[in-house]
Amino acid sequence: MKKLIILIALAVLVISASAQQAVNNSKSQFLLIVRFKTDFKPTSDEVVKNNIKKWQDYMSGLAKAGNLVGGYRPSGDGVTVSGETKSTKSSPYVANGEQVSSMLVIAAENMDAAKAIADKCPVFEFGGSVEIRPLMNMAGQ
Repeated sequence: MKKLIILIALAVLVISASAQQAVNNSKSQFLLIVRFKTDFKPTSDEVVKNNIKKWQDYMSGLAKAGNLVGGYRPSGDGVTVSGETKSTKSSPYVANGEQVSSMLVIAAENMDAAKAIADKCPVFEFGGSVEIRPLMNMAGQ
């Protein structure tokens, strides 16, 4: 599973770093929060390789279309701070058996267009999910 996560992370980072394009200013920005099932077990290495290829195609397609603003992949390490007492747990946050695997910032005309982009995400092949959130620029406010 860690091999899958690392390979997908590398694909996302390499493609997003090398394929950043100017985004049409008339489009809104949306955050795609991609989550994977922590208990997912691929049936074979070939299935993983095919999924990585689909990720590469997905990311390069977003870049070529001018929809990719940025792509980020948190490491598998982390600390979760919770509650009024600020208790800490030495691991990333997992909810409903899912953990954030990557975050993409995309440009789209509206929520429906953002959903259409998210619908093509290869994470669904492995039972994952994509949360779509409109972004508001709060810098300087």
